[in-house]
Amino acid sequence: MSINFPEQVLAEAAMTAVHKTIGDDLTGLRTTMQESLETIGIEKIGAKLPDGTKIATITVSNPQPKPTITDEQAFARFVEDIAPDEVITVKVVRPAYAQKLLEEMEKRGAAEMIDPGNGEILDVDGIEMKTRAASHSVTFETGGREAILAAMLAGQLGHL
Repeated sequence: MSINFPEQVLAEAAMTAVHKTIGDDLTGLRTTMQESLETIGIEKIGAKLPDGTKIATITVSNPQPKPTITDEQAFARFVEDIAPDEVITVKVVRPAYAQKLLEEMEKRGAAEMIDPGNGEILDVDGIEMKTRAASHSVTFETGGREAILAAMLAGQLGHL
């Protein structure tokens, strides 16, 4: 079954609306559910349809603490004290200067810059001009997502 282009456009908008609406709703619901589970003190509960059919189980996870490096320099000093061969020194360009150069190259459309000392155009090592992949987005009118969902629920988009 092939879908013509206008139907393809409508299908993507419809599916994106459903995806975003469900995703937004799920995020809020999961937050509220976690708060409820913690408040009530429930660790496991079954989800049932109105007719009593069990369809899922919600289980609270109690993850163990996980070590996370929060201060790279302090960690490196610690390791250097106990295992100096495990620490390497890396040169990096200051992020603000790197951003400035990248912005200049983007404006020029080439991996080159003007030497501030003599005005000479320099090819910049380690930089390639990469073509970005084409993309598109779906922007909804106010109430558009809801209207699409209502149309789907009413069976008006079943052919998609």
